[in-house]
Amino acid sequence: MTHRERIWLGLIIAGCLLLLAGAPLPQIESDAAFYGRIARNILASGNWLTMNHPFQPGVISDKPPLTIWLIALSLRVGGLNDVSLRLWQILMTVALVPLTYRLSRLARGTREEGLLAALLVLTFVQVFMLSGLPQQDVPLTFFLTLAFLAYMAYRRSGATAPAVLASVWVAMAVLTKGIVALAIFCLVVVVDLAVTSRRSDHGGHWRWGQAAGGAAVFLLVAAPWFVVGTIRYGQPFIDTFFLQGNLGIWRFFHPTLRPPVPYWMGALAYIPMVAGGMLPWTGLLPGTVRELWRGLRGAEPTLRIGALWAGLLFLFLSLSAGDKVYRYLQPCYPILAVFAARFLIGVIDDARRMRSAAAISLLIGLPLSIVAVWRLHTEYPESRVYVALIVPTVVVLFLAVAVFGAITLAGRSRSAVAVLAVGALLSYACAYWMVATHWYRLTPWPAVGATIDRLYHQGDRVVVRGAHGGELAFVSFWVTAPAPLSFAEDDDELLKAWRTG
Repeated sequence: MTHRERIWLGLIIAGCLLLLAGAPLPQIESDAAFYGRIARNILASGNWLTMNHPFQPGVISDKPPLTIWLIALSLRVGGLNDVSLRLWQILMTVALVPLTYRLSRLARGTREEGLLAALLVLTFVQVFMLSGLPQQDVPLTFFLTLAFLAYMAYRRSGATAPAVLASVWVAMAVLTKGIVALAIFCLVVVVDLAVTSRRSDHGGHWRWGQAAGGAAVFLLVAAPWFVVGTIRYGQPFIDTFFLQGNLGIWRFFHPTLRPPVPYWMGALAYIPMVAGGMLPWTGLLPGTVRELWRGLRGAEPTLRIGALWAGLLFLFLSLSAGDKVYRYLQPCYPILAVFAARFLIGVIDDARRMRSAAAISLLIGLPLSIVAVWRLHTEYPESRVYVALIVPTVVVLFLAVAVFGAITLAGRSRSAVAVLAVGALLSYACAYWMVATHWYRLTPWPAVGATIDRLYHQGDRVVVRGAHGGELAFVSFWVTAPAPLSFAEDDDELLKAWRTG
């Protein structure tokens, strides 16, 4: 291993250790607390098949079970604390790093290129920050990455084992996010086969018998929970998971944004999102897109599948009339890191192109961050605490980009890349520090839960009056007393609850 490869590896190890150091941080995402409450309920009831809504009796949760199962198992092993709520997902994010390295090497990248791909995916701002917010997007990314890795290996070798593994991982992705995961995978496979069928060169292995066997394995793993839910709940379950619900076909075609925006605006929404999610490496995005296009047109099957993976997922999300949520882009980032590293290794000794990358990071990334902070401050008064936490992180991050540009101008590109990676890790450490030192003081959910437990008497119910409904999820996660909980949106509702006992 060369000296510069040891530097990249050292930075990767430092980033993974920083991720793990964030496990005890207080939880700042109400959805995570919401899923944590569902997980606590299934531990208390022993019913692992029914994902009931914790605050609406008789209503089923609109998410498949795998994320809830992982949280429940983690809580059973580690107890009721923030580490148990998120450690399993941090470990998945850490595992994405060697998987990204493997993707790069499978695409015939050099060892340095693979290490750079691993470093990039680890330091993308979205990947790092979502690692500690346990929801469905990180496990979906993890399982889809494994599925595409297995599919790439199958297309190269034609062996049965990777075909079966691809089916297992797709099934796990479906149990994480629903049929949308199957739709994405099948879309890539179908277009890949269509493209290779028109090529004169060898398009890779494909046997229909293995495909049928893989489909059978997929159904064996993914179908039972959905079959049980359909039998138990009937049409409401079908509507929720296949038709009109949060994960159904209806959501893809029907506008859900409130207030509605023009379709063309929604179709372009993910362009700034992916640019912001790749910070501080946004300057590599134009080159990454060029490498994706070359991969799509080239003869290398792995690069072609990777380009289809990133491009079709981005197109799928952009064309959807449903919500435009930055988290949905998460499965794109491992393969984007591979193509970004492919571009970076080709220009790292070209001072002019490296200066352009630094300029793009500053000219695009800084305005995006300012807009994000401004929107939080003006449109969501209850989120001003987030502004106080995020501003120091943004400042550190863009000081790092500025230093990156200065060192690049001096013609020391590899040193500049190392400095930018260090700066990214320092900015994320700053974010961790701000959360650790301020969040409990501003929103002391464990203390609130402990107080409710101390005051609770048999038959009491708890009404939470807060700035937004997510506070009910925060409180409910920490309350261990068997008290019914509800949320009061205003003082009149709170007074009505008081008068009715």
